[in-house]
Amino acid sequence: MRQEAVGHRAAEQGRAAHGRPSGAWSFGLLGALEVNGPTGPVALGPPQRRVLLLRLLTEDGWPVSVERLCEDLWEGRPPSAALSSLRAHISRLRSALAVFPESGTGMLTYTAAGYALHVTREQRDAGLFEDAVQYAHELARERKWAQARAETEKALSLWRGRPYADADGRLFVQRETNRLSELRWSARELQAGLLLEEGEITRSLAVAEEIVSGNPLREASWAVLLRGLYLAGRAGEALRRFEAVRRLLAEDLGTDPGPALQRVHMAVLRHDTGALQPAARASVRLAPASDVTDRTASPGRVRLAGREAELTRLTGLLSAARAGSTRWAVVSGRAGTGKTRLLEALGAEAEQRGFEVRWVRHPKKRQAPLAAGRTPVTRSLGCLAADEGGHQNLPGSEHGKPDTNEVEGSRPVLCLIDDVQGATPVVMNELASRAALVRDRPLLVVCAVNPGDEPGTEELLATLARCDAERFELQPLTPEDIAGLLRSNGDTGGAGAAVDDPRSEAAALHQLTGGNAFFLAELLRLPAARRAGPRLTIPAAVTSVVRARLRALAPEVRQVLEIAAVTGEELDVPELAVMASLPRAAVLSGLDVAVEVGLVTWSAGGTPREPGAYRFSCGLVREVLRAGLSRARSHEVHATVYRVLAARPGSSVEAVAEHAVAAGPLVDERDLSQAALQAGYACLKRNDVDEAREWLARALAGPASGRGRSTGEWQRSGATRRSRGGSDGAATGENNVVHLPVRRA
Repeated sequence: MRQEAVGHRAAEQGRAAHGRPSGAWSFGLLGALEVNGPTGPVALGPPQRRVLLLRLLTEDGWPVSVERLCEDLWEGRPPSAALSSLRAHISRLRSALAVFPESGTGMLTYTAAGYALHVTREQRDAGLFEDAVQYAHELARERKWAQARAETEKALSLWRGRPYADADGRLFVQRETNRLSELRWSARELQAGLLLEEGEITRSLAVAEEIVSGNPLREASWAVLLRGLYLAGRAGEALRRFEAVRRLLAEDLGTDPGPALQRVHMAVLRHDTGALQPAARASVRLAPASDVTDRTASPGRVRLAGREAELTRLTGLLSAARAGSTRWAVVSGRAGTGKTRLLEALGAEAEQRGFEVRWVRHPKKRQAPLAAGRTPVTRSLGCLAADEGGHQNLPGSEHGKPDTNEVEGSRPVLCLIDDVQGATPVVMNELASRAALVRDRPLLVVCAVNPGDEPGTEELLATLARCDAERFELQPLTPEDIAGLLRSNGDTGGAGAAVDDPRSEAAALHQLTGGNAFFLAELLRLPAARRAGPRLTIPAAVTSVVRARLRALAPEVRQVLEIAAVTGEELDVPELAVMASLPRAAVLSGLDVAVEVGLVTWSAGGTPREPGAYRFSCGLVREVLRAGLSRARSHEVHATVYRVLAARPGSSVEAVAEHAVAAGPLVDERDLSQAALQAGYACLKRNDVDEAREWLARALAGPASGRGRSTGEWQRSGATRRSRGGSDGAATGENNVVHLPVRRA
């Protein structure tokens, strides 16, 4: 009933907004594209037209400019006739999707901002799938196992194959495809847990086995599997499987199993049947798209390096709220700048001042809205607005009566809303409405947002600005901030080794982290000797974050970043295009996506001669990329770089030689000797006799010498040489004679 009410309300809104009936149309996105109209299946025409329709559907009714459509349809290389071809496809689609053919009107419209396709969630199987999964999570939280299982199976029955299959591999569907696939994994995970709760152990085991086979890092699924194996009388196998996943996590992520999985393991060891029997729902660790957490701030108040001024200003807003003045604030910054930690510190301070603290957490990227028209904002703020004039129709109040689960008593309230960019349009509209209407209540609402291109985010921020919301822009931490943190911590290097020079340590940490507060916190857990230099250890959490961002990229973008990781900190677009065998436009488009996910940054230049450059957002990103290359892939990348540099006049001969060594067996031994000879000669020209000796020994030794030092050693020595600032020559191929310098007394 709740789902039907939502669907009916959305359909009515669709008619009001666009003047057209909507119920007779359906769009199948969970697999190959299918469109059905009032008279049956709709013929969409050639593949390019299907891709165009999918491109419009991904925007959820928001307009897409003509230029963007051309770029995406032809993958960064639109032909000269792209515009006329696009208009022809648009015309055919408009005819195919016309709701009233006699008048020529339909779902596809055009405004100055571009083309938009007005399709409700109930008309898309992807929308129905998301709503059903979300509703199943709500039912499971209410311990309504049978209903939750039915809703989960209903959602999974809509899945026909890989989402947006007709546009598979296109950059514009990559994120949405990954999101829907992750949602399906979560639904399967929920299904396995629910089957176990209902005593269907055999079916639960089958589903859990499928999940861990396809996605072996999902610890919640492993927990369900271990419980099921024990309850099926296979305790020994459960223990063996735990050891398997423990080794997998250690090898892939350098980490141990999480607390929930370890608790299940200990229960199996102790034959603690009570902890493993159904209804011990702690093992089904299933997070909804967004929810209100417990009415307490997150534990663990931390030092806020470089954020003292922001915390002081936010604390001042608490005083205004306590006095009865409703205040709003926005904390914005890239991922890892410390927005959540700042909110946690504010929440801890508010609790000490007697505030009731409420958290609303959204996913980093937009997911499904909550079913039945109730949102986290409703549950946190509904009662505060229920008795304001004209609020009777706002979600969360019925006939003007406040929800009994809303704010109680007269305590001032601090509402912390994290990752607003991941909120649904319903939540964003509700926030905007409450910002405009709620006045003179003891309330402070602080929204944290990661700036990006999520639809509706900028509109919400503009609305909050008009309501006098204070804006806090968090920039990456500076070396001075990091040095201050080291001093305030009385840093001992994490293992008793004191930091001798906080400034140099801070500079090294800043280079590695780019001022990312999360990366910095993870590095500071390590002993000082393992935070930088040849003994650098990449924290497992950092590796997981970077790899998750890499998985969101198309294969060709990851290829470009892998090549860039072995060439240097700065990303040269023409050079990378040649090395990756891609058009420059495709490389640029890929780097823009990498900027969006926080792996790459654009550093603007100050003069026409220095227009700017792409760089890795921090040294750790490059280190994770290099560490993730298999031996064979590393040889392949270095061989590609070697060939390009060797053929290009003016290349550094030492860089050429270093890549030749790192390419392993993919570079001919004679070519390697020649490259080493030229590198040795360049070292002699600047009187670097020690390095020259090594290169010349390598050049003269021949095939019997092997490759000598490891790839990492050659690269580190090359970085050391270049840091000295001397010229190392160019790969001209003309210097084959070695002139040894004469030492004079």
